[in-house]
Amino acid sequence: MLLSDRHFTLASVRILSLLVLSTALAPLHGGAAELTVVTDHTNYNAGSDVRVRLLPGGSANASIRYAGEARPVASAIHIQGREYEILWKIPWGARTGRYEVDLTTSGGGAIKNATSFAVHRQLAKVESVELDKTFYTSGDSVNPRIVVRNLSNRPLDHLQVEFEPYTYPWIAPAPDEPPIWKHIVAASLSLPPGGQKEFDVQKATVVQAPKEPALIYYSVVIRDSREPDRIYDLAFAPPAFTTPPNQPLPKQYPFLYLYSHLTDVPKSEAYRHFYPPRFISGVIAFDAGHTISPTHVAPSLSFTIRQPGEAGWKDASLRVRVLDSSAKEIENKLLPGPIPGQHVIGLRPEDPGVYTAQVSIQTRDGAIIAQDELEIAIDDLPKSLLIFCAHEDDDTAHPGIIRAAVENHIPIHFVYFTSGDAGGCDRYYMHSCDAARAMDFGEVRMSEARASLGHLGVSSDNVFFLGLPDGGLGQIWERHIKRDDPYLSVLLASDHSPYRNAAIPNLAYSRDSAVSAAKQFIARFKPDEIITGHPDERHVDHRTNNWIVVKAMQELLREGVISRDTRLVVDVSYGPMPGRHAPYEYEKQTLYVSGEAAKLGQEALWYYQSQDGNHQQANIVDFDKLPRQEPYPHYRILDWQEHEGWNERP
Repeated sequence: MLLSDRHFTLASVRILSLLVLSTALAPLHGGAAELTVVTDHTNYNAGSDVRVRLLPGGSANASIRYAGEARPVASAIHIQGREYEILWKIPWGARTGRYEVDLTTSGGGAIKNATSFAVHRQLAKVESVELDKTFYTSGDSVNPRIVVRNLSNRPLDHLQVEFEPYTYPWIAPAPDEPPIWKHIVAASLSLPPGGQKEFDVQKATVVQAPKEPALIYYSVVIRDSREPDRIYDLAFAPPAFTTPPNQPLPKQYPFLYLYSHLTDVPKSEAYRHFYPPRFISGVIAFDAGHTISPTHVAPSLSFTIRQPGEAGWKDASLRVRVLDSSAKEIENKLLPGPIPGQHVIGLRPEDPGVYTAQVSIQTRDGAIIAQDELEIAIDDLPKSLLIFCAHEDDDTAHPGIIRAAVENHIPIHFVYFTSGDAGGCDRYYMHSCDAARAMDFGEVRMSEARASLGHLGVSSDNVFFLGLPDGGLGQIWERHIKRDDPYLSVLLASDHSPYRNAAIPNLAYSRDSAVSAAKQFIARFKPDEIITGHPDERHVDHRTNNWIVVKAMQELLREGVISRDTRLVVDVSYGPMPGRHAPYEYEKQTLYVSGEAAKLGQEALWYYQSQDGNHQQANIVDFDKLPRQEPYPHYRILDWQEHEGWNERP
């Protein structure tokens, strides 16, 4: 059942991504026949034409609005027929983000938001990057061919073109990593409107082949030489292979394959063996849907006993024992009444930890006829929970508390600041991403988040996406404070959220907008506990996630909207950021999880196919080896109410 459900859901994610990439369709009513309006693309660069057609035919009058606003930017546009025709010539200075089309049919029917489309403004683009080889060995020079182009209607000066290892500029290197080398292809390039420049680069780098065959990846970055943090475009070369001299085997597989080497293919007979025998019984079946309980509530144990065949249990007894993690018996009950059928019993509350409930059917002399076990976790749990994530898949740091909230009907909500539109986009399409691909990839990642959280039991109604740019939260925090000065993102090439299902339409890419959005959700749900990323994380989006939320909490505290007792919990820092660190005082939090909850957490990872190609399924951790605590350490910030402004520029 699990495998079939999982395959169905993953297939649904893929189908949804294909639907997102297809032409936008929306049915219209009010005329003699149902009409559908179709746009020829989902995302347009400023200065281009939006074309639409009507199916099965007919005519209508259209007006165009900026999503979230009532006043049209263009109106009284007559469209007719099955063929694509120009709906709107987008001005170069048009606002980026999402636009909605309202229609009035020839029969007098009207519909608001008949369809919608996104507008971006990309100034410069890496048209192509090609390597001179597919296979390199130690000492070979890499000689790429790079083409860059000015997409704007004005000259672009001071363009710096770089060739470097595969990198995302917004992730700081780990402390033990050597500095990243860069080959400067052009230090200060000028391009006229629409102008293009081709570079045949000689000896951009020299391959240093490792002892084993490996894949090598390179990227090209266009940035402003005067403002290095201002990036116009980021593109990736196709992967290449490198091997030591005269050692062609074993071959390395690219990222999307489950195994990097053939030697990694599992051969053990125990592979995918999951539940150990003591958790498998044909007689006793536990209800495993509630295996985590709060300390102040007596946990209940529900199980069904099926009597096999005609075996007589006249003199048998039913016993329930509860053992702590050291196998010490802390409860022992002999249950009266008939043995076959449904049983629900209450256990006494215990201190936080993981316990084993053991149900056995015994003969009068103590021989065991049947036995089964179920783990139960006891924890101090919050009354309500709001989790802020920088990207889709950051929720995988919290599967235990998510499942605990679901099982105990604790209100839980999620807010994703970005839609993860950069991380893995080139791998998903096997091609460098432009603005349209990046936006559609963001839709893929949002679908994965809904599916992953759904596997843990979270309703999609409790999941919200703001659509800020992946990799751009640092720029938003540091340099684009006000709503009227939004950040133009690298891949989305937009300064407002272009997503059709964004929780706040056309949210500006600015610090004030992000903080205001966080305040809205905190004030709306008034959570007992908030979880964010770590404030010292080397990935700029992770740490800025925290900074935005803390600033929102501090403002709401001053406004009397939330209490000083609101708990703020952060996950572990996956490598410290460069520079000065947060001045907070931390307290480590421990959350115990049952084996069943740990299993669901492992499975939830599989839905994020775009991030690891489902490599997790090639490395399944057996039931007994799954951690019985939240897989990543969490820390409570004790003094979030203090230290205001430590991370803000003067």
